[in-house]
Amino acid sequence: MQRVQKQLIDQTLEFWQARSPKTLTREDAREMIENVTGFFQLLKEWQLADQLSASYEDTPQGKT
Repeated sequence: MQRVQKQLIDQTLEFWQARSPKTLTREDAREMIENVTGFFQLLKEWQLADQLSASYEDTPQGKT
């Protein structure tokens, strides 16, 4: 797991360093990964909430 994590940080750093005028650190790359992961987790939560809401609306209790 540590090796995979190191590779992901290395790849992230390499990708974004080519696009940034600022010198990025491994900590910057770790934060980027954490932020992107959090963003996709939030999208997943919203999707699930929408699905639950839609399925509730399809029930007799949800129809008004």
